[in-house]
Amino acid sequence: MEEMEDVMEEVMEKVMEEVMEEVMEDVMEEVRMDVMEEVMEEVMEDVMEEVMEDVMEDVMEEVMEEAMEEGMEEVMEEVMEEVMEEVMEEVMRR
Repeated sequence: MEEMEDVMEEVMEKVMEEVMEEVMEDVMEEVRMDVMEEVMEEVMEDVMEEVMEDVMEDVMEEVMEEAMEEGMEEVMEEVMEEVMEEVMEEVMRR
């Protein structure tokens, strides 16, 4: 009878060990998944921030270039008008 109890005890121990291993595996997998999710979120946030910064820099550069080109065009037009006026005045004087 005692042998039967010993065998049952051993079987129960083995079963508990197996169950604990399975549970631990599942828990670790869950933890790994959560950690990976968080890491990916962080990485994506950082990447998006960098991308947005780069995009904003490029946009600002283009806007500045456009503004400079337009500004230069206006300045050149004004200079050309003044030059033409002076040329016309000179021509009229002669």
